[in-house]
Amino acid sequence: VAAWHRLGTVVDSDMSPNDALSAAGLDWNVYKSSFIKASIPDCDDVFSTDYAALIREDTKEILSVQSADYQVIQNKEHFEMAYELSNDVKVESALSLKNGRKVVLLLRGDTFDVAGSSGDTVTEYMGLINSHDGSIAFSALPTSVRIVCQNTLSMAIAKARRGKNMFRITHKGSTMEDKKDAMREALREFKSSGKFFRETVNTLASRELTKNDIQKFWMDVWGMIEAPIVSNPSNGHEQNNYDNALKAVSNWSETFDRERDETKSRASIWMAANAVSKFIQHRTAARGRVAKPENRAWDNLAGLTQDDTMKVFRHALTLV
Repeated sequence: VAAWHRLGTVVDSDMSPNDALSAAGLDWNVYKSSFIKASIPDCDDVFSTDYAALIREDTKEILSVQSADYQVIQNKEHFEMAYELSNDVKVESALSLKNGRKVVLLLRGDTFDVAGSSGDTVTEYMGLINSHDGSIAFSALPTSVRIVCQNTLSMAIAKARRGKNMFRITHKGSTMEDKKDAMREALREFKSSGKFFRETVNTLASRELTKNDIQKFWMDVWGMIEAPIVSNPSNGHEQNNYDNALKAVSNWSETFDRERDETKSRASIWMAANAVSKFIQHRTAARGRVAKPENRAWDNLAGLTQDDTMKVFRHALTLV
């Protein structure tokens, strides 16, 4: 079974939450210490009950240090909430990052074909995200995957001016039932926003552009995600940015032509924006560093790459 970007562990929605937890290798608990101790050279140890260490019980690794009122959401509770929603969406895969500091369950929704194409399909997902390092609140993030080139599109492109369409539940002060109610509300929002998302995608796909329009769009978004282009460079920095922009536009043009041919699609702003988003999500970092697949997946889902993708689609929406 192909999971989200073929990452994580595929889990079967016919499994019990406990069986799925075990299959994904996430059947471990997080222990919250009652205090922390710090050793200082030539001094007595220092103790504090204002903070607590979150410790992965099976490996004894300290995942983070949090305030004393931090509430741990165990992986078991995370799975139980996901499976409680699974009458409406399929629990497809589980992804663990940084030795369990972040845990993502991906719930698969509907798949639809983009209007005016043959084979350009998009599958909707909701990421149910938890962290054991305080980096993110317990959250639900609507997202999707465009199958033809495996790029990730936020459900929030339909509401681009409102930013990321993420539902957050704090680790402090809420009961587990409060968190379950919030997840149910997130699912309702996910399902209702899906129709709006599909309509927006089809609107973008219906907006045809001339060759000059597409070239201008690409130069504009380069200025948004990298640096504004100076048409007559006067120094090395400006010249380097100009040269890199031309190389990128050439890459986007090749992707655009190939995918139009593969999907028999119009020369639309949808195709032009996806050529850029594929580049953003698959590019190699500076000095040739290659990101780990799990880290790249997180970046595409909720990190800096997602921010750049949002910029591209926000600008695309101004042209329809």
